[in-house]
Amino acid sequence: MTQKPLAIRFLIFISLLTMQGCVLSGNNAINTPASMMMHEYALYDAGVKRLIGIEQLAINLKHTDVIFVGEYHTHSASHRLQAELLPLMFQQNNNLQLSFEQFSRDKQSTLTQYINNEIGEQTLIKQADAWDNYQSDYRPLVEFARENNLKAIAANTPLSVVRCIARKGPDYIENFKEPQKKWIAKDIKSSSTAYQEKFMAAMSHHRAKTASSGPVKLSNSFFAQLARDNTMAESIYTALKQSKNSQVIHFNGAFHSNYHLGTVDALKRLDPNLKIAVISPQFYDNVIDWSVGDYVYTIKQLPTRYIKKENMNNAIKAMMEKRKTTHCEL
Repeated sequence: MTQKPLAIRFLIFISLLTMQGCVLSGNNAINTPASMMMHEYALYDAGVKRLIGIEQLAINLKHTDVIFVGEYHTHSASHRLQAELLPLMFQQNNNLQLSFEQFSRDKQSTLTQYINNEIGEQTLIKQADAWDNYQSDYRPLVEFARENNLKAIAANTPLSVVRCIARKGPDYIENFKEPQKKWIAKDIKSSSTAYQEKFMAAMSHHRAKTASSGPVKLSNSFFAQLARDNTMAESIYTALKQSKNSQVIHFNGAFHSNYHLGTVDALKRLDPNLKIAVISPQFYDNVIDWSVGDYVYTIKQLPTRYIKKENMNNAIKAMMEKRKTTHCEL
């Protein structure tokens, strides 16, 4: 029996979900958080502050150069939206490229080998340092690329590089030799003032939660963040230059693209003329911030990580102890 192409199977899957009332669109009533499943979402066009369907979103994005799909890494609703949007975008433009925060540049060869059916999935997972939730959350995206012969971009800089910058500062990369220079963007110091303020606010919030004291400064931690943002932006920019008339859909944590900052801002500096759209998640129990993205999808709040403070403190202590055992090595 001939196996159906992945694009067709994805669309059948989406149709089944729609029939079950899981996809909200048009003027349909919004489920309350209590009645929602964790994998459900409500999608809005932020420009007009109205609900839309996933099919209409794809139509709206048809002539966009780069689409940023912000996610909460462990939230099933984020990954469901990605899996539903991808085949719809492919129907409109088969010259589609997938870009991943979840893979780093030094693993591009391994990712490409997998897309070309030269290695198996376990080899990909091991040799490309796939994230722990790869099989549950990113496998559908990579498999779609593989079965439809789409380019997959390992866009990020390696964690080892990020760790070294966080410990030794951004000038550390000036001593890089080949091939390390190819693993990171040429410029990891440029950013907007708005993004600096956003990062510092986030760090202040984190410190308040962990009972740390002292002012938050624009430190090496921020440049480590820029190493990720600017490298992903440069990877996307390079991919677009190498393949004219292509469209890139990039998957990253929401912080990297919210408010058109971070990776989006870095990409705009490389090419101000690009048409960029940002899709951002928000939790249902918050008032919708329409400025966070061009499109917003609201989702159910994740379960509380810790209820007892002692459990949280023990987890933080274990994390800090683990960091002490890691070294800045390339």
